[in-house]
Amino acid sequence: MLKAYKKAKQIKEIRNCFPSLAYSELTYLDNAASTQTVDSSIKAVSDYHYNYRANVHRGDFKTSQIATDLYDEARVEVAKLLNCEPFEVAFTAGTTESLNMVAEHYANDDRKVIITHLEHHSSSLPWMRQDRNTNNEKLIVCKATDDGTVSIQDWVEVCESNPGSIVAFVTQSNLTGHTLEWQKMVAIAKENDCEVILDACQSIAHAPIDTQLNNIDWIAFSGHKMFASTGIGVLFHRGGFADIQSRLGGGTISHVDYESGYVLNNDVSQVEAGTQNIAGVHSIGAAAKWIQEIGYKEIQECEAEFFNMLKDKGLFKIKQLKLIGDAYPRSVFSFVVDPELNYNASDLAGFLDFENVCVRTGHMCAVPASYRYNPEGSGIFRVSVAPYNDEHDCVKLVEGLWQAIEKLEK
Repeated sequence: MLKAYKKAKQIKEIRNCFPSLAYSELTYLDNAASTQTVDSSIKAVSDYHYNYRANVHRGDFKTSQIATDLYDEARVEVAKLLNCEPFEVAFTAGTTESLNMVAEHYANDDRKVIITHLEHHSSSLPWMRQDRNTNNEKLIVCKATDDGTVSIQDWVEVCESNPGSIVAFVTQSNLTGHTLEWQKMVAIAKENDCEVILDACQSIAHAPIDTQLNNIDWIAFSGHKMFASTGIGVLFHRGGFADIQSRLGGGTISHVDYESGYVLNNDVSQVEAGTQNIAGVHSIGAAAKWIQEIGYKEIQECEAEFFNMLKDKGLFKIKQLKLIGDAYPRSVFSFVVDPELNYNASDLAGFLDFENVCVRTGHMCAVPASYRYNPEGSGIFRVSVAPYNDEHDCVKLVEGLWQAIEKLEK
């Protein structure tokens, strides 16, 4: 029997904004990999292809001008989300491209790079490709705690021991699910004259980042994890992109001749060279606007209610699954399957798939973190939520898990 939860109506209203869920029996709990796409974002994409299919910042005709206006409006909406200036926002293909661009910017920089043990590969591999590692001490890794986060005391020690470094870390671990005390970490890094790069991909759909309150140099995130389409992302750089020479091509120069060379525009076009994913930009602009209209407070309250549902239905009491860290409201819950059992996380996910329940297993593109919490290497079982997940989803997940365990242990 379903229980009456106080946020049930709001969750249903939000769920109705997502066409893939509103009329479906799908229980989608892999939101940390990709959220579903909100209807206004889908409409923005279809409107572009049906009505305004033209290039931007180039055409003198009306259709191009409309597409350009919508493109620029999307930048404004993202800037509002971050409380920054529009010229500080660049559109990229996603977090991976954004973080690679940032690493390329520092390719010839001799400073050390500080990361955490919880990083997604997109936040660690670009630095490692530059021959930065712990053996040569060009890469400093702040250890992760047993409960899936980073100790502020450890962070202070690392930053004070390596002042003036480049600091790059996640706001929320996509593997453990825990949100780091990133505001404090930013402040500590700045006190030690470090430049700060935030991978906000996991948290941007669930919690605000205010660039006016936090002295962050760079922020990267993706549209597909904040209710927009795939293949579009954001790179924030404090002060804009005048000093960034990342990409050259169409739309990046004010003058070129083969005798004297070229003159760059000295603006965001140096990151957005060529024809961008225009439909994707329209999509992420619509998603950013939707998040602001719903409000982070409402999103967090709906997700906290889903935590209450999971707790009431007994997810955290399943002895075969060990939760990484404490049970409290958040958007990602990761478990280690008891290694003594004759089945693993993938086996459980396979059974759930038969019931149309989508969860994630594996290393979550964060192998060092995965082995930190599951040394046997069999991967993690992850349940990740969004404000549209309802009690029906909860029941299907927990009952499906019990049924899977019963069958696997026969």
